[in-house]
Amino acid sequence: MADDEDDIDVAVAVCLSAVVALENRKRKRKRELWVQPWILDRKTHGPYHALLQELNFSDPKSLRNFLRMDKESFDILLGKVAPYIERQTTCMRECISPEERLAVTLRYLATGTI
Repeated sequence: MADDEDDIDVAVAVCLSAVVALENRKRKRKRELWVQPWILDRKTHGPYHALLQELNFSDPKSLRNFLRMDKESFDILLGKVAPYIERQTTCMRECISPEERLAVTLRYLATGTI
């Protein structure tokens, strides 16, 4: 009789510890921010949107030096690789455009820095 009560007590203890473990798993801290606020300003202050767009209009020679190719070659290469590097914008965050991805990649491959 005492063994049965001990077995029941152990079973109850195991069940209670499992419930507590499940409750603790549910109480994970929620993220406050998906994207840092300074990253949201990428369209106005980022290197692609600020620098490359300005170089494209005002100084094509500097743009060629920056990307190590002229704008026409960049557009041809972009047309070939865009389907492979394109991402989809979600409700969580806006994706980085294929143009920006390619420009940053070319700059990194050319210099080792961004």
